[in-house]
Amino acid sequence: MTSESSPAKTAHHKATLWDMPRTVRWILPPAVALIVGFLGILLYLGGLGSPTSHMEDMPLAVVNQDEGTTVSDPDGSQHDENLGNDLTGSLIQEVNDSGEFDLQEMSQDEAHDALTRGDVYGAIVIPSDFSARSMALIPAAVGGDGDGAQPTIELITSPQAGSMSSRLVTEGITPALGQVSDTIGQELSSAADQQVQARQDAGQRVPDVTAVAQDVLKDPVQIDTHAWQDLGEGTALGMGPFYWSIVLLVVGLTGSIAVSTLVDGILGIVPVEMGPSFRTYRTVALSRFATLFLKWGIMAVAGAATAGVMMFAASLVDMPMPHGGLLFLISWLSICTVSAVTIGLLTVGGSIGMILSMIYLIFLGLPSAGAVVPVEALPGFFAWLARIEPLHYTWLGVRDVLFFSAEGSSGLGTGAWGLLVIMVCFLAAAAALSPLWDRLSGRRGAGHGAHTA
Repeated sequence: MTSESSPAKTAHHKATLWDMPRTVRWILPPAVALIVGFLGILLYLGGLGSPTSHMEDMPLAVVNQDEGTTVSDPDGSQHDENLGNDLTGSLIQEVNDSGEFDLQEMSQDEAHDALTRGDVYGAIVIPSDFSARSMALIPAAVGGDGDGAQPTIELITSPQAGSMSSRLVTEGITPALGQVSDTIGQELSSAADQQVQARQDAGQRVPDVTAVAQDVLKDPVQIDTHAWQDLGEGTALGMGPFYWSIVLLVVGLTGSIAVSTLVDGILGIVPVEMGPSFRTYRTVALSRFATLFLKWGIMAVAGAATAGVMMFAASLVDMPMPHGGLLFLISWLSICTVSAVTIGLLTVGGSIGMILSMIYLIFLGLPSAGAVVPVEALPGFFAWLARIEPLHYTWLGVRDVLFFSAEGSSGLGTGAWGLLVIMVCFLAAAAALSPLWDRLSGRRGAGHGAHTA
């Protein structure tokens, strides 16, 4: 029988539909690049592009310290007035009805604890002399009595809670506080008019209310916006926890791919190429199950060393690291979790596992982390994604350690438990499927000829 694969026939062979699989294999690499670029922009900007349009129940505290005051009526009688109580009730109803914020009334100590734990993004504080200062504007405008100091409401933001949270709180709450000032201004202006009329009816001489005094009465409340705590040096303007979390993600992802490739090379599954060196080692047909935990075990050991080296590098650049032991542990746990995800997907999916890891950890993880835009201001899909993303839980834990109370009942505990659950789930799934893959296709390397380095 003659062969039909002669050089002449091969040279004149034309591509047919039967050659499509090979053609697709050549098209696949650039197609992956196109898909990755498309998904990157679609997911990242789709999740972070319009935070004000997706704000929902951002937690805030309101603290009413107003002690009230006694007010003299035009007829000579007196009554007690507490504008803080009325203001708190109307403010909670108005703000919460919008659905953008979850305004919760707290005591001063409760609000302090909530800010310390990172449970709220800010606080509105009505001071103890709010009613007294507000009502004192009336005699100051009508008769020139008193200093006419305007009442003040504090709007406290927490830049430690996230890079955009302070801006969202300020832009979202300031209009509501402005409406409060207008409402109180209407009451004060009306009361001032009544006093002027009462004095005129009594035959008293009443000085004209100046234009400045009228403007103050119409818009009496001053808003004092300031940070709960100033960000210290070395915190990257509050982005330090996010940058730290990104480094942990990169270490876990790229380190796992490198370890997986090198271990496969040492086991003889793939050649090992470094610079001009190209070697093929003797094949060791290790089970996928054993290979999974060999690779992850290497990353777990390397992750501990890497977390320590990262902390040493941070000390060189004067990054503040309170609770250093907890920072080390949450960093190590994060690397172990990301490596479990990556190696698990590589074990189950093979080469496609690298693409799946990048999509899950980076393209879905970055917009849903909650560091750039609070989770409460993300579209519903990305807010849901935050529940299953390692980067979100890493950032919660690192942020709590660096900026807040580092308590198990706050961000640190949530972050640690979230990472543990994700790590166990991916390891368990890969451990369950890897023996099945061995039975379906045989162990990797089995049946190949032995090659020596």
